[in-house]
Amino acid sequence: GVATPHATTGTTTAAHTMARGFTRAAPLLSRQAASPCKRLFSTAPPLPEWSKLGFSYTPTKSMVRYNWKGDKWDEGTLTPDFTLNIHGLSNVLHYGQGIFEGLKAFHCRDGSVRVFNSSANAARMQRGAARLAMPHVPTEVFNEAIDRVVVDNIDYVPPYGLGGALYIRPFLFGHGCKLGLGAAPEYSLCAITSPVGPYYKGNMEAVDALVVEEYDRAAPRGVGGIKAAGNYAPDTLPSQMAKQRGYPVCLYLDAREQKFVEEFSTSNFIGITADGTLVTPTSPSILPSCTLQVVLKVAADMGMKVETRPISFDEVATLKEVAACGTAVVLTPIESITRSDKVLRFETFETIAKLYKAITAMQCGEAEDKYGLTRVVGHKPL
Repeated sequence: GVATPHATTGTTTAAHTMARGFTRAAPLLSRQAASPCKRLFSTAPPLPEWSKLGFSYTPTKSMVRYNWKGDKWDEGTLTPDFTLNIHGLSNVLHYGQGIFEGLKAFHCRDGSVRVFNSSANAARMQRGAARLAMPHVPTEVFNEAIDRVVVDNIDYVPPYGLGGALYIRPFLFGHGCKLGLGAAPEYSLCAITSPVGPYYKGNMEAVDALVVEEYDRAAPRGVGGIKAAGNYAPDTLPSQMAKQRGYPVCLYLDAREQKFVEEFSTSNFIGITADGTLVTPTSPSILPSCTLQVVLKVAADMGMKVETRPISFDEVATLKEVAACGTAVVLTPIESITRSDKVLRFETFETIAKLYKAITAMQCGEAEDKYGLTRVVGHKPL
C-alpha cells in the first residue's frame, strides 16, 4: 500500500498516514511531457497552464481502484492506467448499475491541501449503493480512496489564489459476466482527479434557464434521489436542445403534475423570497446536493430563515433571487426562467453572491471551517 515515488515538479508533501495503516510518500523531481491521449505514462503528464483551466478533463498522474472481494473491499491500488478492462456483459453496461460522486480538493492559504465535505459524498454514495443493490462503501474506505488519489496527484491541485481546485470523481459500478438481471459478479470503486479552473473568471455571471416540458428528469418512486449514472444520459438531449435555443441551464418540474419545481439538470434549485427567506424544494425524486447542505448551514448562520418544502412553479414568479447549486460552481445565479412563452426575470443576486463568497472562502482556508467540513490531506508550497 505504499506509493512509488514519482517524478514531479519539485513540490513536496509530508508522508501521509491513512486510516487503514498504510503510508503515502510524496512524489518528487521533474517530469517529461506525455500525450493526453495515452493512458499508461512512463512519466506523469505535464502540469497544465493554470490560467487556462476550465471545467474539462486534464490528465493527471494516477487513479485509484478498489475491488470487492466476496464480502469486503481490498486494499486498493493506485495506477497510471485509466482504462477499465471489464466484460462486455457487465451490469453497468446493460443494466445501468453504476453511481458516481463529485467533490473537490483545494490548495489553501496556509499551504495545506484540503478535501471539502467528503463524508457527505460518502453518505450519498452509500444511499445509492443500497438502492441499486451494490456493496456498501464504508465512509472510511471512501475517504481513504479520496485521500490517496489526491495525495498522489497533489502537484495537479491548482495553486492557491487562482480560484481553481482538484475535481475528484469517485464511481462505483457492477461488472463481470452477467446475462440476466441480478447482482453483478464483481464490483469496483474508483476515483479519478482533474484540475479545474474557476467557473467564474471574474465577477459572478447570471444565466438563463429553460423549463423542460417534453421530458421528465425522474419518475415518482424512481431513482432521482440517488446519483445514478442512468439519470444523466436522458438529460443529454434536452440540454442540447436548450443550448441550441440559447439556454445553458434546464429546469425540471415534477413528473406527476408538472406543477412543482424539482431541480436543474445537474444542480439543485434555491430561491430567495421577498422577505429574505432561502427556500429550496423537497421531493423524493430530487438528488440532495452535498453543496446545498452547506449553503443551508451558512445561510442559517447569517441569520437567514431557511425553508425546505415544495415550491410550486407559480411561486417562482414571486422570488427575488434564484440560483442553481452544485459542486462545480457552488452557486450559479439565474437571470431568467422561460416556460413556453412566459419569462420570469430576476434582477439581483446580492444574497446569492454573499453565500457564494462565504462558502468559497471556507473552501480555500480564508475563513474558519466551523462545521468541520474540510480535511487536510497534504501540503504544497504557496
